[in-house]
Amino acid sequence: SKQDGDSPSVIGMSLHSSFNCGLIRPLTFNGLLGTNKSSMVPSSDRFYTGGPGQLRGFMPAGIGPRSNKGGSNVPGGDALGGDLFYTSTLATSIPFPSYFSTLSQNGARIFGFANAGTCVSTIGLLGGGGGGGGQSSSLLGLPVWNQILQSSRVAVGGGVSVGSPMGRFEATYAVPMRYGPRDARKSVQFGFGFSFG
Repeated sequence: SKQDGDSPSVIGMSLHSSFNCGLIRPLTFNGLLGTNKSSMVPSSDRFYTGGPGQLRGFMPAGIGPRSNKGGSNVPGGDALGGDLFYTSTLATSIPFPSYFSTLSQNGARIFGFANAGTCVSTIGLLGGGGGGGGQSSSLLGLPVWNQILQSSRVAVGGGVSVGSPMGRFEATYAVPMRYGPRDARKSVQFGFGFSFG
C-alpha cells in the first residue's frame, strides 16, 4: 500500500505552450507610394519559418513559399519567405531522472511536444498591398483562412533541454506528421537560446 509520503512520478511535471504570429504589409497609402508590383515586401523583410526555435521537425526556413530551383543542398528550392506566419507549440516536461546525476543536477528536463505552423504569401488574397487591382478580400476572408489551414505543418517528438547561464540548450527528435512535398524536413535537431541581461 502507498504511504502519504510517497511521491508520484509526475512531480515536477510542467506544461508549456507558445504561440507566435506575424503579418507584414507594405505601406502604399492606396497607391501613392507604389503599385502592387513595386510595393511587394522585400525578401529581407519577409518571414522565414522552421527550425528548433520555431517549428521543430523542419529546417530553418524549411516551410513556406519556395522558388522552382535552388542550390544542390536546398531541398525543394530556395526559400522565398512569406508575409504571414504562425507557430504554436504545446509541450510537457519532467525533470531528468536522478540516476543521470550530472544532467539531473544541472536542471536537465525531458520533454515531449507537438508543434504546428505555416508561412504563406497572401499577396492577391488581401488586396495586394492597398494599391488597387488584385482580389479584395479581407484578412478574415475565406481564401486566406483556407490557405493557412491547408498549408499548416505539424510535427510531434521529444527531447532533452538543459539550462545554462548563457541560455537554453536542447536536443530534439521530431516526426513531421503533416508536411508538403517541397518542405525541408529534419528529424534530429540541436538548438540554443541565448539569455541577455
